[in-house]
Amino acid sequence: MILIYKVPAEPSTLRVRAWRKIKDMGALYLQQSVAIYPKIKHLVEKFSDLVAEIRASEGEALLFEVINLSGEEEEALIFKFNEQRNLEYRELMDKCEDFFAEIKKETERQNFTFAELEENDEELDKLSRWYEKIKERDFFEASMRQKAEEMLARCREMFFEFAQTVYKKEGTM
Repeated sequence: MILIYKVPAEPSTLRVRAWRKIKDMGALYLQQSVAIYPKIKHLVEKFSDLVAEIRASEGEALLFEVINLSGEEEEALIFKFNEQRNLEYRELMDKCEDFFAEIKKETERQNFTFAELEENDEELDKLSRWYEKIKERDFFEASMRQKAEEMLARCREMFFEFAQTVYKKEGTM
């Protein structure tokens, strides 16, 4: 599906909101105000809602279904979608590395407190939610997906080990 839209210059909030929603849904911008996305029922519904929102705000929006793509064009688009997702997975993996470093630092300092446990639990939860958002818009199973999943699993393992130590130290186990 292709979305072509035009929003009024002012207020800029509509333009930013449309851009953010389109990116969050995993669409690929072909150029400014032109995005393409796979024809998946829940996406078609979300983009239809966005079209209604744009039109209600005195903007213009058109949705087109792409009927014929050559195999080469389809491969090129899938490559671009996967490239976009791989960038997101890499960012997530960078944050997983930060998580590993934090657990290692607190372990070396023997800072086994419930406050530290809670802080790391929140960070792990944030990483998990971020991964799920990326995975939801990873329509073509980008190559970095598996590695990101493995790194997140390692974060969970490290957190579990850290939690076990905290509970032993605090005498609640």
